[in-house]
Amino acid sequence: MSLTNKQRENSVSFDITTHTYTRDGVEIPGVTKVLRDLIPGWSAGEWYLERGVVVHACAAMIAQDVSFEHDPQVDGQVRAIRRFFYEVQPEVISIEQQVYSELYDYAGRTDLVCKVYGKKVVLDYKASVSKSTPYQLAGYAIPLDVNYGVSVEIHDDGTYKMSKIYNLKQFKNGWLALLSAYRIRRLCGIKETKGE
Repeated sequence: MSLTNKQRENSVSFDITTHTYTRDGVEIPGVTKVLRDLIPGWSAGEWYLERGVVVHACAAMIAQDVSFEHDPQVDGQVRAIRRFFYEVQPEVISIEQQVYSELYDYAGRTDLVCKVYGKKVVLDYKASVSKSTPYQLAGYAIPLDVNYGVSVEIHDDGTYKMSKIYNLKQFKNGWLALLSAYRIRRLCGIKETKGE
């Protein structure tokens, strides 16, 4: 008897302390781990990473229309996300969804899958958007069979900047090339650069 893709997806686990995904006890590539390894400067410092966890938790509660209290240190980001939801009114499909590609054997976690201006998109919240962002979105989009993505840059002053809606078809091959390079580095014994 063979496993269905859903059963395989359920056998994927995530360790938040090491930021690693495993399937049946074996580590598999994660979208952010691949990007951190291959794109210099992609990773943020520890304080920013911890703040990002808090901001993402607040964003998830906003998407679910849940009341909550938050640390004043992230007040600007929370106001920005609330403003984005009020002004753009995304139609929420899923929040913080773990994704797994059976075909390419990698995993990741989306911030939000929603409809924006009538298009189903993978959405990622960012402190700052870079040219690599569409490749990250494409990594999440492949297992979901979604063709569009958008990033929302969240600012300390309570404002946000939404990117254009990317057509991810052109970035999916680039993501798969990054994934291949990551695997080749592992096979050759080249250690992760940790974005340095």
